[in-house]
Amino acid sequence: MTDNNTRSEVRRHTDLTIPVDSEQVAATRYEPIECEGPSPALLMYVPYHKDDWITYGSYDPLNRYLASRGYEVVVADMVGTGGATGTIDEMFVAEREGEEAAEIVRWLAAQDWTTGSVGMYGKSYGGITSLAAAARRPEALEAIVPIETPYMGYRNSYTYGGLHELLTIGMDWLALMQVLDVKPRSKRDDDGDWAEVWGKRLDHVRSRKPWIFQFFDHERKDEAYWGDKDIPVGEIDVPTFAVGGFRDPYAMDTVDYYEQIDAPKRLLFGPWRHTMPHRGFEEAINFREQVSEWFDYFLKGEGSDPLDEATVQTWTEVDGRGEDGVWEGLDEWPSTSNAPEGYRVEQFDLTTDGAEPTASHEGEPLATEYEFDQTVGIESTIPYRSPVPTQDTNGDDARSLCFETDPFDRPLKLTGSGSATIRLESTSADPTVAVRLVDVAPDGSANTITVGALRASRRNGLDEDDPLEPGTEYEIEVPLNPKSYVFEDGHRLRVAISASYFPFAKPTGEHGSFVIRSAPDDPSNVRLPVQYYGEEKRDQNRIEMGDPDDSLPNAPSALTRSDVTWETTRERTGDTGSVTKEFENTLDLPHVRLNETGTYEASVESDDPSSWSATNQFEMTMEYDDEVIEVHASNSLSDTIIELQTTITRDGTRIFDETWTRMGNE
Repeated sequence: MTDNNTRSEVRRHTDLTIPVDSEQVAATRYEPIECEGPSPALLMYVPYHKDDWITYGSYDPLNRYLASRGYEVVVADMVGTGGATGTIDEMFVAEREGEEAAEIVRWLAAQDWTTGSVGMYGKSYGGITSLAAAARRPEALEAIVPIETPYMGYRNSYTYGGLHELLTIGMDWLALMQVLDVKPRSKRDDDGDWAEVWGKRLDHVRSRKPWIFQFFDHERKDEAYWGDKDIPVGEIDVPTFAVGGFRDPYAMDTVDYYEQIDAPKRLLFGPWRHTMPHRGFEEAINFREQVSEWFDYFLKGEGSDPLDEATVQTWTEVDGRGEDGVWEGLDEWPSTSNAPEGYRVEQFDLTTDGAEPTASHEGEPLATEYEFDQTVGIESTIPYRSPVPTQDTNGDDARSLCFETDPFDRPLKLTGSGSATIRLESTSADPTVAVRLVDVAPDGSANTITVGALRASRRNGLDEDDPLEPGTEYEIEVPLNPKSYVFEDGHRLRVAISASYFPFAKPTGEHGSFVIRSAPDDPSNVRLPVQYYGEEKRDQNRIEMGDPDDSLPNAPSALTRSDVTWETTRERTGDTGSVTKEFENTLDLPHVRLNETGTYEASVESDDPSSWSATNQFEMTMEYDDEVIEVHASNSLSDTIIELQTTITRDGTRIFDETWTRMGNE
């Protein structure tokens, strides 16, 4: 074993196989070859084909770093994916995926090259399996690090407010999975077993209902489909280092599962957008070192106790873009129901004069009508995993119903999870209700700070279907995403209400309007955990956060090209909003050259929520010395029809061509 300051050379073993029930999973082992004797093991368990991005692309710098610190790092393909045998009928089944990972944990603990102590880590799906395995409580699993991850299966398609995540799931993730479902393992074994596994998987994909069809068949969180897909995080009893990003789709999930876990734990929140914190676009930190130190203490018994530091560490922004701010340490995450010492819950009421502290709310009741505009969200949505700058959101605000405070005469810091309570009547039975908090600078520029959105028919629960009755007033509570942000003096807080958050969320309901009501004795309002942030406060909770450790590369060397563009447009003649994301990545691997290109497009007309549509193209080319395999996935989504087509060619000969169609009312 090595001490926690020593670096080891790392040897990669790419052909490890691990038995899981009646199947075999393929795994890559990163061996710290200069360590004396066995080492603790760290497991990542994902469905993303470990021989590609996971062990050569974006995850490789973290895997290699941890191995260099004296860990046997093992990255395994999930059963039914990549080089593993078996098939999958439904994703996110918590008990099955958790038990598979737990079985691998037990297998690793029994190997003579490990100490018997095992940890798990991973981003997104790797975080899901870390949580799921920990909830199974395998004896050898001693600590986990889930990164930017949900824990409820329903949240892998729908928001906390019951809206389908069109951009992140319906477009980006499902197009990727459409390719990964059918592509062969990129690293081939000499015996040709890869071809047999591939053939069986293609046969299964032909007959299995596509993931997007499954998700759209179950828009409510019904027990029949979603019931076995929630991880019982309250069962987790191992130290948990929870990592979230304010621009990540799963920020609210991170707080939720963190607060349910009754074990040693730490929460790290940064400005990230589903990226690793050591490679963050807005702010990059020494995250790999922190992960290593977490496992050093809980698996090796080395180093200082990470819980001696602040258990909640957050990036507090001051510029609306996430690039300027400070790191602060807290004992707990604030909310409207829990304001720690030094914080209070501030309520801003919606009034005829704007947004006012509730103590100043006097005068006539408010009753104002807002006609829906389905293009709202175009400027406010931050593209998933894309390093493109945030936009000024005045365009979205002009199409929303807005209420502003007076300019602040001293800085006000929002840290925590806020909420909005809106009294409304709706002419639509099932509209989207979206609330954005916007920072308006003295020069008039505007940045969306946090947002909450829900489907009105899910206001009483994700398993409910309770439409609104036109002409009836409802009080709807909209949770806001976690955030830590300073409104500087001279800035205003703008509350922007709309019936859309497109393209992040799929539109709902019919075109129509809201009447928003508020009165001093029954106000519509936003409630936020805040503190005034004078100079004496700015240093009170400040902590130091190190820069990325560059002793090993932070970026993958195999990634030779990575380009992303993001464009938003509003056509004035047709009053249509649209977004386009294009990307190209190239990985030069020892066994194959992978090139992937994609174009995702979505649009909606301002006065017709049913007009939304999305078209996605994703192509992956695998260039071997002796042949070229091309996998092409295309899909088109709309209210009336969903159609998917997947084709595979080998040296120009088409060997797979399948189309799946789902009508909107099926």
